Amino acid sequence: MINNGLAVNSSGDVATLSGYSEKVSRHLTANQSAAMKTALMISGQYSHTSKSKFRQACLIHLKASLAPAQDVLA
Repeated sequence: MINNGLAVNSSGDVATLSGYSEKVSRHLTANQSAAMKTALMISGQYSHTSKSKFRQACLIHLKASLAPAQDVLA
């Protein structure tokens, strides 16, 4: 899970994420959350077609969370 809170550097100063890093973090978190919700919905589907559709959506979100820099504009 991504920690997008405050961080303390070696000098004791509190640092926050930069604008781009924050966008990437939000993108990653949103895709991980969407993948988890989609994965939970798979078991509630009856038809093979519907299960496949939800599995594909889950994989799309997981892939997007692994490569966030490609999808987030600077």
